[in-house]
Amino acid sequence: MIVKSWKFTGFDKDMPEWIQKNTSKRRGSYYIWVHTQQGELPANKDQWIAIDLKGHVHIFDNKPDGIAKEILAGIVFAVFIVALLVFMLAW
Repeated sequence: MIVKSWKFTGFDKDMPEWIQKNTSKRRGSYYIWVHTQQGELPANKDQWIAIDLKGHVHIFDNKPDGIAKEILAGIVFAVFIVALLVFMLAW
């Protein structure tokens, strides 16, 4: 589950602290280098950098779904199961 995400728009903006801990800048490079499980990967401008519950950092081209959508899906599933159970017991 994705906990936080941030869009890299260049080095002229301030970066969140969790981004600073998991990235590095190399002289002469326009990329931000992200320390992922696969190694150091370059993130280009307008790409999304996200961190999950385990602390692993990922790079996405589009904005990743956050934890709110996954929690909402779990709640909808639980309500469906409860409604199905009530329907079966009322039968």
